[in-house]
Amino acid sequence: MTTRRILLLLSAAALVTACSPSSKEPSGEKPAAAPAPQAAAPQAGATTVEASEVVATYSGKKLTSADVVQEIERLPGPSRAYLSAPDRKRQFVENMILNDLLFAEAQKAGYDKDPDIEKQLADMRKRLVVQRLMREYQTPPTITDEDAKKYYDDNPNLFSTTQIKASHILVKDEDTAKRLHAQLVADPSKFAELAKQESIDKTSGAKGGDLGKFGQGRMVPDFERVAFSLKPGQLSDPVKTQYGWHIILVSEREEGERKPFDQVKEQIKTALRNKQLQDAVQAKFDALKKSANLKIDDAALAKVTPPPAPTGGPGVMPMGGGH
Repeated sequence: MTTRRILLLLSAAALVTACSPSSKEPSGEKPAAAPAPQAAAPQAGATTVEASEVVATYSGKKLTSADVVQEIERLPGPSRAYLSAPDRKRQFVENMILNDLLFAEAQKAGYDKDPDIEKQLADMRKRLVVQRLMREYQTPPTITDEDAKKYYDDNPNLFSTTQIKASHILVKDEDTAKRLHAQLVADPSKFAELAKQESIDKTSGAKGGDLGKFGQGRMVPDFERVAFSLKPGQLSDPVKTQYGWHIILVSEREEGERKPFDQVKEQIKTALRNKQLQDAVQAKFDALKKSANLKIDDAALAKVTPPPAPTGGPGVMPMGGGH
């Protein structure tokens, strides 16, 4: 993708956003999405617009219908609908041309070779390429009714109206979790103290690890499976989830009735799908890092101090439509 194309797309999108009535909606209100305009069926005798028909000429160049349609197709549906009005469509075309003229002026000044711009373009390209790969990584797995029923049968303590009151200590690695678990087995009364000192969940940590009272469906599956299997006063072994390693302590339990399988089947499928997808993506990440022989020098990293955020300075004003 060229510098010119990226600048054109960004400014064209800015134009539609600036001109669109949705930009005038009060903050916090989500405007209803306008339906995309549907092409009317051609009437008998009507002239069909050729894709190569010249819409405008400037500086010895020609802008065709195909060029305009190509840019409009890059916009979201509501913005396309907004451009169905003739005056707005004309303004869009004028801004396409104006951007091209401005790009030519910028080229004369050598801005297209500016190192900072080149770096931003390289960063953008890298992000887009990574996003494309991630879309492939995130293809959801298929979960059958049989998969869901097996999970339901294998976890008799789940999918009920049971409520528990629990606390946890969350740490980043297994070694730390094992160390803290050994301390708590020796002296359970230290749970609140260790939660305040060690837990990376600062919200619950400040309360001694207290998560309050909750039912099933609020926590991630791996956490819930262990938490709802515990009796009051029972401490769990270290439990791994996407957030790190947990040590769970249940202090209260209020038994409820188990929900029928058909009532929770879709919930189970969603949880299993998300878990399998997460595990598959993480496995790919781990394999990439292992094959790259990744090593991080924590001592050297500790010396890196992030520079302060810039303050003041002129802002960037997007291209407008002249309204």
